[in-house]
Amino acid sequence: MTSYKKTKEEFSRDVYEVFQAIGVTSDMILRRRHDYQLLVTLHSTNFKLLEVPCSTFIVGSQVEGSTTLGMKSDIDFVSRLDMFHVVLRLGAWQTGNINLLAFKDETTPLQFYKLCRLQPTPDGSQEYMRDPVDDTDIVDKNGRVLINNTWVDTFAMLELKKFGEEKMIKHGPSRSTHDQIDCVVAFPCNDVPEECEDLYQRSRPGHWPKTETLEYARQCQVFFIPQGHPHSPVNERQLQWRLSTTLQERKLMFDFIEEQMLVYILLKMLKKEHCETKFGDNFSTFHLKTAMLFTIERHPPDIWCIDNIVVCATYCIDTLIQWAHDKVCPHFTMGGVNLFHGKLSESEINDLESFLTHLNNHIEEYRYICNLKMDCFGEMVLQKVHDQKNKIKRQKEILNTIEAIVASEQQNTIMSIHSQISTVDVNTAVSSVTKHATYVRSLQIHGSELQREAADLLFPLVSGILASIQSSRCIDSRQPVTRGIINLYEGSFECNLMNGKLKYASMLYNSGQ
Repeated sequence: MTSYKKTKEEFSRDVYEVFQAIGVTSDMILRRRHDYQLLVTLHSTNFKLLEVPCSTFIVGSQVEGSTTLGMKSDIDFVSRLDMFHVVLRLGAWQTGNINLLAFKDETTPLQFYKLCRLQPTPDGSQEYMRDPVDDTDIVDKNGRVLINNTWVDTFAMLELKKFGEEKMIKHGPSRSTHDQIDCVVAFPCNDVPEECEDLYQRSRPGHWPKTETLEYARQCQVFFIPQGHPHSPVNERQLQWRLSTTLQERKLMFDFIEEQMLVYILLKMLKKEHCETKFGDNFSTFHLKTAMLFTIERHPPDIWCIDNIVVCATYCIDTLIQWAHDKVCPHFTMGGVNLFHGKLSESEINDLESFLTHLNNHIEEYRYICNLKMDCFGEMVLQKVHDQKNKIKRQKEILNTIEAIVASEQQNTIMSIHSQISTVDVNTAVSSVTKHATYVRSLQIHGSELQREAADLLFPLVSGILASIQSSRCIDSRQPVTRGIINLYEGSFECNLMNGKLKYASMLYNSGQ
C-alpha cells in the first residue's frame, strides 16, 4: 500500500472530501431522510386504502442517512399494529382495541416484558382475561392469558398472503419477503416505562440532546416487539416481548450534524470490514450507534468539525474500549440495560477490547482507513480524490435507487387495489375505488406535508384505475366513454409510471377509437 504522510487534520479533510465524492453530503443525508419518510407515508396510505389496521415507520440507516451505496443497507420497517393497545397499569382501557398489560415477573430480564390480555368490566374498568383467544395463548399460574410472541408469525403470514406472497424470511424479530427488507411487527404503548425515565432524568453536560429533542422523544410511543432474551428457556422466551425505543433513537439520529454523521458512517465501515470476520453480527451497528450517542453527549460540541473526523472516531472507539473493559455496554434510552448481555461472551468481550485498542492505537497511521474497500474508500483517500463529476454521479445513483423504491411502492398500490377489486362486481369496484380517490384527495388538501406529497403521487394511479373500471362498464354496455372518464385518464398521466397511458391506450382500442 502506498504510504500516507499527512497531519491528522489533513487526513480528516481528505476523508471528508472522499465522503463528498461518494455522495455522502449534508444535502444527500437530508434528501435520504425526506424520501424514505415519503416512502413510509406511501406505505401507510396504501394500508389505509386496504383497511389494514397498521401504520408503518422506517428506522435505521436508510432513513437516518447513515449509509453509502457500498454498504447495501437493508430498509428497516416497523409495522405498528393499531388494533392493539399496551398499557403499563390497569385503568387505561381503549374501546375498540385489543388491550394488553405489560408486566414483569421473576423470569423476565431487563428490557423484556410479558403481555397479558385484558377485558372490560361492567363498571367500565378492566381486568385480566381468563379464557384464551388464540391457539398460541398461554394461561399462567395466576390465571392470566399471556400472548405468545409466536402469534406474530401466523399474523404476518396471513397478511403476506393478501398480497400474493407465500414465503416469509425471518431474521430475529423481523418478518419479510425480501432479503433487503427487514420488517418488525410491533405493539404500541403510550406510557413511558420506568427504565426509559433514565433518558430524561440522568445528569449530563446539557448541550446534547437538546431540550426540545427530549421533549419530542417523551411524546413518542414505545413498542413491544416479538423477541425473547436469548438466554431465557425456550418456553419463557416465547412469552417475552422486547421493549423498543426506536422512534426516540431515530429522533436523536436526526439531530446529528454532518460531521457527526460522517464519523458514525466511518465507524460502520471500519466495523463491517475489520470486525465482522472476528465477531460477526454479535458486535452490532447498534453498539456503535450507542457509543456515538454517549460520546456526543459527553464531549464538547466544538470537537465535531471537518478537521477532526478521524480523532472523533477515536473518541467513540475509546468509549467502546472502556465499556469492553467494564463488561457493560449501557443503553442510551434505557437505564440498567447491558447491550453486551446475550450478544458477546466474556472472552469475546476481552477479544473485542484488545482489537479495538489495537485499532485505536493504529488508526492515526491511516492503515485501517486506507485499506477500506467499500465504495473504493481507501483507494480514493490515497488518491486524494476531489472529483466533482464523481460526486454528481454518485448522487444520481443514490437518487435513482431511492426513486426506484418509491416507484415500486406506487406499483404495489396499483397491485393492491386491483387485488382488492378483482373478486367483486363492477359497481362495487367503482364504489370502492371512488372511496379511495376521495380519501387520497382529502390528503392532498388537508394532510401533512408528507401526506400531501404522497397523495400527489398516488392520486393519478387511483384516477387511472377508476377511469379503467368506468370505461370498461361503458364499453360492455355499448355506451360512449364520457368526458368525465377521459378527464380521469388524463389526470393519471401526471404519474411518471406508464400505467395510466397504457390503460388509456387500451380503452381507445377497445372502444374502437
